[in-house]
Amino acid sequence: MSVGHSSKSNDSRIFSSLGKKRRTSLSTIRSNESFEGSAKHNYGLIYTAVCCKYKTRPVPWVKCSAKTNSIEIVGDRMKAEDWQAAMEALMTDISTHHVRIRNKRYTEQLAKNYDTFAGVVEAPKNILAASTLYVVRLIATSVYEVMINTTALVCLELENVLFDEQALGTLISGIDANQTLQHLSLAYSRIGDDACLSLCRVLRDKPNVRSVDLSGCSLSRSSAKSGLLDVIKKQQVKRHEECWAHSLRYRTANPDIMHGLRRLTLNDNTAIGDAGVSDLFESLKDDLYVKAVDLQNCGLTDRGAQLALSTLMINDSLVVLDVRKNAAISSAMLEAIMTRLYENNVNKKETKQWKWTRLGRENIFESSCTLLA
Repeated sequence: MSVGHSSKSNDSRIFSSLGKKRRTSLSTIRSNESFEGSAKHNYGLIYTAVCCKYKTRPVPWVKCSAKTNSIEIVGDRMKAEDWQAAMEALMTDISTHHVRIRNKRYTEQLAKNYDTFAGVVEAPKNILAASTLYVVRLIATSVYEVMINTTALVCLELENVLFDEQALGTLISGIDANQTLQHLSLAYSRIGDDACLSLCRVLRDKPNVRSVDLSGCSLSRSSAKSGLLDVIKKQQVKRHEECWAHSLRYRTANPDIMHGLRRLTLNDNTAIGDAGVSDLFESLKDDLYVKAVDLQNCGLTDRGAQLALSTLMINDSLVVLDVRKNAAISSAMLEAIMTRLYENNVNKKETKQWKWTRLGRENIFESSCTLLA
């Protein structure tokens, strides 16, 4: 019995050892594949060289893809030296189409006392490098350099990054200087009304920007009534002028090929309320260009929902008007809006483009029949 038991025990250890070796081998293969993928990307080459210069290693939270020509940086676990290398490499990148920098962890306040590299290195362990003044200004400066030099950047996402006023000013200056950007997201970066108004003064003259996501940016009604409304109105005027120019010599203008804002996302800005969207909805009634507006959890009531419905009754080119997750909107009013959206979406080719799934009257309230995440 003891011999058999010993044999089984030995077999178990052998198989366990083989399993560990196999897992290590697979891990090494995946790591090598990831490295090779990065090495094929221009940013990956630069980032590796910068890491060698600072005698650090590339971290797995800095990813780039040659296939999609994109860079993604998840900053929660990155240290000061990791940020320094990643951002120095980003400054010189002029060929990437999509840059995404995000933090998964929610931090209440920006750690303004840590505004130097040495200060961040010596900061307590409970202070995330990503939430320090040094890092957010480093991000803003690096993105600014990319924006003023690139001719390739199409999509910029800076999510859950607590920028200070100076960093926001740097970012907005970069957006103002750029001519290629089509999608901008500052979701959950809590930029506030003042920065939003400054951004809108730039965006109104940026017909290349087609989609803006300002979800969870601590915006109030003033951002919607002044800044964002101004963007839509000014671009309306420019588009009407462009349509008039196309109509000369008996040509027919096609609204779908016009430049300018197509999607506006304002989810989780609870202070906007009915008053904030009233003028916005009124302006959208005669707008043939904006296709999607997202207003989940924006403090709307049945009054705001009624304004939304009135807009949809007049404007059938608006294929997404998402007012879900507003607790004060009744189910009856939401059903009426969803029904009207279903009618606007029938036989529309652009429905798929704006990620509005097929709506059925029999399952209006099911999440599978609403906006894709």
